[in-house]
Amino acid sequence: MTPPPSASKTSKHNRSVTPSRPMRSDLEQFAERCRAWYYQQDDDAGRLMTQTLATLPPSQRAPFARLQASIRSAYHASVNARRDAEFKAHLCATKLGGSLMPHSRADPRGPLAKKERFERLDRFIRTWCTMGMPGTKPFFQGLWAVMRLQVIPQELGGAGPYRIEWEIDDAVFKESGGREFMLEAIDVLKGVLAFEETALSRSPSTNSSVQYTATPLSPIHSRSQSQPHPSQSTSPTRAQKTPPIASRTQTKRPRAPSDPFLDTPGLSTSYSSANTGLSTSSSSAADEPITPITPNADIDDLFARAPPGRDFCEPEGYLRTWTAPDLPNPEFMKLLALFPPFITQSTLPRFPVTPISRRPADIEEGEGLEDGHKEIRVGTGRMWLGQKTRADGWQGNWWTRFKLWLARVFC
Repeated sequence: MTPPPSASKTSKHNRSVTPSRPMRSDLEQFAERCRAWYYQQDDDAGRLMTQTLATLPPSQRAPFARLQASIRSAYHASVNARRDAEFKAHLCATKLGGSLMPHSRADPRGPLAKKERFERLDRFIRTWCTMGMPGTKPFFQGLWAVMRLQVIPQELGGAGPYRIEWEIDDAVFKESGGREFMLEAIDVLKGVLAFEETALSRSPSTNSSVQYTATPLSPIHSRSQSQPHPSQSTSPTRAQKTPPIASRTQTKRPRAPSDPFLDTPGLSTSYSSANTGLSTSSSSAADEPITPITPNADIDDLFARAPPGRDFCEPEGYLRTWTAPDLPNPEFMKLLALFPPFITQSTLPRFPVTPISRRPADIEEGEGLEDGHKEIRVGTGRMWLGQKTRADGWQGNWWTRFKLWLARVFC
């Protein structure tokens, strides 16, 4: 007769196996593959990275996924930082009208300068202002509106003798059409047409500066470190080692106790003291082989460690004012003919017209301060009439003024 199984063997087979943590060497090897894929575009490293994530057991997939996300975030932060630095450097290096040929710069209002401006803008529009590039359409709609409003008299809602100020975000240059569009747009606006630019302030989309690191501290590990053991909570030196990011992580995104990505919390003192009697009954399981587990500090150190030379700050988003160039109306009209129909068919709003009978506002009496500048929005950004006036001769010769008069009467 077969004897019944003992209680110790039954508890052995029914006892669930604790999932093992990934080894530090595996995480380091996976991190190197992720960096090679994102920073160097190594196809073999990308294939091995994807294969590693697909073949991992579910109990070990979380730390690898967090490590991949941190490296991917650091890569995008570095790309944004490089693009922002290149944008500012090219903007500072470009002078007003400096992209024209030397003989055109010597006489900006001469026929050679007008011809070069026409050809450069024509090439820029034919390259980037097409139906297949919807990302650049708002930019060209705003540029066309600025030029169109400059030739409309002020009593009809145009700019008249004043120069329009066009406020747009730097992201329009950096994200609309890629690096080549960014560089060429700066050349055409500032170096060819002689738009004057002035940086205003931080963009409203970025209210605070955020530090990016290549491998930031995982929120899960920072949460576990922010709650020290009760026996060490009275030590002042221990309290100073708490990562500063931990408090922000808890308040920003609270986790439920059932979250599978949370580390198993340590037993409290009261619970462990109340269950000391169970230690004798569970001593039979001490002879089982235990799977080696990577210490928590090693994995935490891998996530907290940032490779040298890979600390990036989020580029500050600036709103920049571009003042319309001081060109005469005949040249503006020739440049307006270069825009395609899907841009020129857009609705053109007008600036509010001030009645002629109304006397000018007296600033000393406080008039005219409550309204500020009256702005309109076309394409991207906003625009208003600036304080700068155009040079003499901006209306052109008598023939140009006659044609504009006919257009106002019969159109």
